[in-house]
Amino acid sequence: MLDIQEYIKFLKTNFPVKSADLSTFLSSIDFVPPSDYIDFMVLYNGAEGTVGKSSYLKIWAIEELIEYNRAYEVDLYAEGYFIFGTNLGGTAYAFNKKDSSIVQFEFIGMLMDDNPIYCGAGFVDFLSYLYNMD
Repeated sequence: MLDIQEYIKFLKTNFPVKSADLSTFLSSIDFVPPSDYIDFMVLYNGAEGTVGKSSYLKIWAIEELIEYNRAYEVDLYAEGYFIFGTNLGGTAYAFNKKDSSIVQFEFIGMLMDDNPIYCGAGFVDFLSYLYNMD
């Protein structure tokens, strides 16, 4: 596995998250995100660009997460998951609330009739998954 900096070198990152925004987010959710995701968000608060040769990734900023999950009605259509980003091509990236692993599924038809695709136990695993998708 590569260093996280190799995975994110082509991502345009945001500014560090405000501690108040992070605290508000963490107190508003009913699961514990992977610690490496929290570490990433503390430094960059979201990002957008390519990972590897062809995987596009948009990681939503902390202050957008609750609003976007409500707007997409994730609790209704993908109960047990919390979306944190997308490939901007119809795929959602989400945390499984039971074990904080990361999965992907399609936004359209989000009723979860199909099993989501496992992408990693944590955030760095997820980035490695995207990096090696070619």
